[in-house]
Amino acid sequence: MPAKTVLILALVLVPVAVMVIAAAMGWGGKFPNAHFVIAFAVGATATVLLTVGLFALSYYSARHGHDEKVNHEQDSDGA
Repeated sequence: MPAKTVLILALVLVPVAVMVIAAAMGWGGKFPNAHFVIAFAVGATATVLLTVGLFALSYYSARHGHDEKVNHEQDSDGA
């Protein structure tokens, strides 16, 4: 595995592990039940996927000139 990949994985996974341990300790050392963990994971995953999708659509729109079309239509309305 290239060193760059290992560095990126470490920068992502180490903070996640620290947060999970800190959260477990915040609950008195007792980790929350499985339903909470599953619901939180599904919600966090859905939020990240929605964010990535919306950003991708924004960049796609900007690169293909869709934003320019809207701006020119508004200018021609005389408003």
